[in-house]
Parts: sequence; structure tokens; C-alpha cells
Amino acid sequence: METCRDLEREGFEISYLPVDDSGLVSIPELLHEIRPDTILVSIMAVNNEVGTLQHLKAIGEIIKDYKAYFHTDAVQALGSVKIDVKDMHIDLMSMSSHKIHGPKGAGALYVKKGTPIKKFLFGGEQEFNKRGGTTAVPNIVGFGKAVEITKRDMQMLNKKLEMLESYFIRKVEYEISDIKINGNLRQKVPSIINISFKNIEGESILMMLDLKGIAVSTGSACASGSLERSHVLKAMGLEPEQVNSAVRFSFDASITKDDIDYVVRTLADSVNTLRQMSPIATKSKKGEK
Repeated sequence: METCRDLEREGFEISYLPVDDSGLVSIPELLHEIRPDTILVSIMAVNNEVGTLQHLKAIGEIIKDYKAYFHTDAVQALGSVKIDVKDMHIDLMSMSSHKIHGPKGAGALYVKKGTPIKKFLFGGEQEFNKRGGTTAVPNIVGFGKAVEITKRDMQMLNKKLEMLESYFIRKVEYEISDIKINGNLRQKVPSIINISFKNIEGESILMMLDLKGIAVSTGSACASGSLERSHVLKAMGLEPEQVNSAVRFSFDASITKDDIDYVVRTLADSVNTLRQMSPIATKSKKGEK
């Protein structure tokens, strides 16, 4: 978003594609907005707030017909989704090491041969003459090893994550009333669950869980320094109250059912306490009477 805004300041014309209520990019809108002079289309493969997985192949087919370049942000998809850049007509793909337990500070950009890329940093011939400066060899090697391990174990890890996600959702729905699970439960990665809790501020839940040793978020880590509410949930059409009460839970294969039992128990207690304190909830109950 920020890169696009910067390009607009430089004089480029940017079209922002809408999503449906599950976070999927609208294919009809892409067909409506793409033009013969379109240079680039950039789509996030997996949304990092709700976990929705986009229709990359269908999108790639459309972009190919218009001779534009297709970039996908696959940071959240790496290790969770099999991406075939050739089959999906992807020209550029961003990846990050820390998402698969590699060293922080390392990333990779896949560039299809023949794609014109301007040099990012001058002063050296490193990184295929695209980014000058001494390369962080330990981080790069660590990233490569993380990819190797993830590729080997991906099927097993996803199976475990699907089981943990299903278990978590069942328990939360049983223990806590008036919630809304955001995103597309049929087309998503199993490592992210985003839930809105009626009559509560998400930040309050976050702080109470943090005191109990549970780390969650109310948006993406990229915007952790921002007080602005999630533009992702706004784009999906959620009401302001639902956006403000949303909490993002992320899973890893090292998590156990006992961990989930503790999280849900603590979450239920926190939600109950906060709703008893909430003037909105109190007013709502009086209205029902």
C-alpha cells in the first residue's frame, strides 16, 4: 500500500482492487480495471491478517493475456502453499525467511528471466548486480536451510496445523458466544485465525492475554507501530465495531492441544470479564430486557 502511494506521488496511476467479504480479490473487478497499458499487477498470495488464499492461477492467466507483469507477495504463503511460478504465470515473488523459522532480516525475490528490474542499491555487483553491499551470508545460508526443511516437512506440518485450527475453532465457538470468524474458512492457510468479539475492544483482549503469556495481535506485524485499524477488515466490509474487536491468532506446528486448551480457557475468562466491564454490553443487555 505504501509503495503504491509513493508511486502515485511520482505520477503513476494506481488501481486498488476490492475484495469480497472473505478477503478474496474480485476477478471481475480485475478484468474491469486492467488495461492495455497496465505495467504491473501485485497481489498478496495469502493475507497475513485473515489467512485467505487468493486464486493466483486465475489471476495470472488474466495478467498474461494483457502482457503485464505479475508480482505476488508470498511472504505468508511460504511453507504453507505450493506455488508453481510457471503454472501461475508469476514474474516476481517476494519471500521472507522468518516466516519459516529462518533468520530474521533475510528475504528473497524470485525474478523471472527477462523481467526488467532496476538496481535497488548502487555501489557493488552483489545480488546479481541488483543490490550492492556485503551479503549477509549466515542469514542467507540459514534461509536456505529453513526452505529445505520446510519443503521436506510441509505436507506433515499443514496436516497438523489443520487439525489444530479445527480444534481451536470448535472450542472457541463452544466456549464463547457472539463471535465472528473473519476470512474464508474454505480457502485459507491453517496457520491464521481472525476473530471479532462483540462488545469488546481487541486491544483489551490482547493486553489481558499478554499478561497470561499468550501472544496475539490486532492486525498485521507490518503495522504494529500504527494505531490505525485494519484496512484489510475494512475492505472486507466489516462494521467498525467488528474491526475494533478483531484479534488475530497464529499457529505453529510446535503448538499442542494443551496449549490451545489453555489459550481458549484464558480467552473465555478474559472475554467474560471484559464484557461484564463493557458499557456497550451493559447497555445492550438493558435494551434486550
